[in-house]
Amino acid sequence: EFGGSGLDHRTMCVVLEEMGKVEPAYAITMLCTSLALECVLGAGTKEQIKLFSDRLVPGAFGGFCLTEPNAGSDAGSLRTTAVKDGNDYILNGRKCFVTNGGYADVFVVFATLDRSLGTKGITAFLVEKEYPGLSVGKHEDKMGLRLSNTCDLVLDDVRVPAANLLGEEGEGFKIAMKGLD
Repeated sequence: EFGGSGLDHRTMCVVLEEMGKVEPAYAITMLCTSLALECVLGAGTKEQIKLFSDRLVPGAFGGFCLTEPNAGSDAGSLRTTAVKDGNDYILNGRKCFVTNGGYADVFVVFATLDRSLGTKGITAFLVEKEYPGLSVGKHEDKMGLRLSNTCDLVLDDVRVPAANLLGEEGEGFKIAMKGLD
């Protein structure tokens, strides 16, 4: 419907496995784009799916932004904040180990509206690379899989339209876990 491959999960796994035989880092790059897309397909509106697909189908990359320097794999304690401001949200924080971070055109970014709520405060947003305040931080100098771009992303007063709220407020942790499943 949106111009994608139309592959089911099993077939996509076979394709990624075959890519990985030749260049594992490229397979990871494609897998992480699919991870971000999976979140949008599962929780997005038709308009959000179209926005994401219109960027990815011609050959762009997506990014999945959950991990943070001070939270590691404990997504429930992330510190990136989202504050409602009129018809927008203002995002501030830092994400790390973002595959495709330096090259992605659109990101699924997870931020908290209220840290005291733990995972129930986490919300997901679609953030386009050209939004002011979004910048690429440190590039990881990895021992292997060097073709796979892995960076920090810095969000400094990034204004995100409310139309780019993925799912409902507080559903971000659930969206992330379903995407990773």
